Amino acid sequence: MLKNYLEITKPRIIIGNIILIIGSFLFSSFPFFNFFLFLFTIFGTSLVIASSCVLNNLIDIDIDNKMNRTKNRVLVRNLINPTSALIFAFFIGIVGFFILGFLVNILSMFLAFIGFIIYVFFYTFLFKRKSIYSTFIGSFSGSIPPVIGHTAVSNDVNLFCFLLFIIFIFWQMSHFYAISIFYINDYRKAHLPFFPVVKGISKAKKHIFYYIICFIVSTSMLTFLGYLSYIFLLFFSFFSFYWLYISYLSIRKNDDKKFSSKLFHFSILIVMLFNFLISIDYYIF
Repeated sequence: MLKNYLEITKPRIIIGNIILIIGSFLFSSFPFFNFFLFLFTIFGTSLVIASSCVLNNLIDIDIDNKMNRTKNRVLVRNLINPTSALIFAFFIGIVGFFILGFLVNILSMFLAFIGFIIYVFFYTFLFKRKSIYSTFIGSFSGSIPPVIGHTAVSNDVNLFCFLLFIIFIFWQMSHFYAISIFYINDYRKAHLPFFPVVKGISKAKKHIFYYIICFIVSTSMLTFLGYLSYIFLLFFSFFSFYWLYISYLSIRKNDDKKFSSKLFHFSILIVMLFNFLISIDYYIF
């Protein structure tokens, strides 16, 4: 039973967001690292994200039932009563907001609330079934955790926060379009109007290429504006341009599944590397 409740929180999404928080938190903590603030930020934000994922699962039961990738999810198989899942979502969400508001700061709690509303209400409930731009809307919520990592330490929204927000919008659009191409048949079965389904795979691959260019430019701004070192820029650019090269090959080649898988997995490496490098930049470079 406990395993089922854990599954509906989407642990992989939580872990991915924790990585985003860690990078910006460690960057912003230099030269003083507050261990307990770090734990409260991670734990509080993770609970809020888990709550939003449970609600996403509840809203999407009918969609998940139509797709091969999701047809065996806990709520689709009715292994947890939907009412119990709803109570669970509200409980962990309230605890998460409480931790952020009282043990971190009000600004971080407010940002988590904005991300929660965007993901659950605007992305999942309103636009996912109706608009090709749902992914863009959803990317706003996914770009908030790294901002929380910074505001947890600084209790302030500044240009660095804005750049992080923009950077992760570009990253997520590239990442999610690659997923959409890989699972396009599932999305067609569920009648979801995602960009590759409606506009075609060829156009989606070009958009991935453009988004990666924007990602490279925006990450470079962190160096040009003095936030990160030129060593970061040199090292990270090597991997970023290789990601762009894979995207270019995907446009030229017809093996959509192969290259969408490569783009997806390399995007994970890119985001992990980015957060690792910004977390150590002040300390080493």
